[in-house]
Amino acid sequence: EVTDDTLRVSFPGLDYPVSGMLIDVEFHDPLGFSFYRAKVLKGPEQEGEGILLERPSEAKRSQHRDSCRVPADLKVEVKGQVHVRKHKSVLLNVSTGGALLQSPGDFGVGDVVEIPLKLPGETDTYLVLAELLHKSEPVEIDGESVFLYGTRFAGYDPGTGRALTNYIWDRLRELYPSV
Repeated sequence: EVTDDTLRVSFPGLDYPVSGMLIDVEFHDPLGFSFYRAKVLKGPEQEGEGILLERPSEAKRSQHRDSCRVPADLKVEVKGQVHVRKHKSVLLNVSTGGALLQSPGDFGVGDVVEIPLKLPGETDTYLVLAELLHKSEPVEIDGESVFLYGTRFAGYDPGTGRALTNYIWDRLRELYPSV
């Protein structure tokens, strides 16, 4: 049962969950899932009775990745397509589909940034366009205010794709060597 303010779900137990407790509710689909953090307004008092949850004000969305992501520590200079200023940044993890970017640049969600990428063992620098999908609140790291951005690569040429794939395979071999 769903109303504007509540969601009622059935629950087989009698003494759990209890009023005031926070729970996570997820709704899955083929592309990912939406999730909510909700407060229990009323727990079950009789067997077979449901629980009453306060409806959260917003849902968060998580999309399933379709490529392997590996930890990285790649120094880059990120530039928004609108502003000419470059920001010394770090790719904390990377895949052929996107990366987690740590940057002092205060970009907006939905912005597209340019990332010149120099991969270990490569002589070329590759240009990657990345769309910023989500942004953290500012955090203090080493005395500098930075943001964490989840990115999706919006475009690169086939040579860049091959170089990224080779880098990811090398990192996987390094992280998980065969015994």
